[in-house]
Amino acid sequence: MDATRHTGSILFYLADKRYGYLRLAGTREEFHFKDKQLTFEAPEAGDLVTFRIKNTQSGCVAQDIRRA
Repeated sequence: MDATRHTGSILFYLADKRYGYLRLAGTREEFHFKDKQLTFEAPEAGDLVTFRIKNTQSGCVAQDIRRA
């Protein structure tokens, strides 16, 4: 896992499916996340967040997501 904290915003979150996507600030890079990676409840599109990036077999995902 990348120890660097990155800044971005929530693109969308599907509460019934318990996952969403966020975008790295200043780029078009998007990262998948699962609800267990959130440190807060009820994320909404546009919420500013900080997060870490983890490289997995299926690609990079966002982890340790916190409100900015």
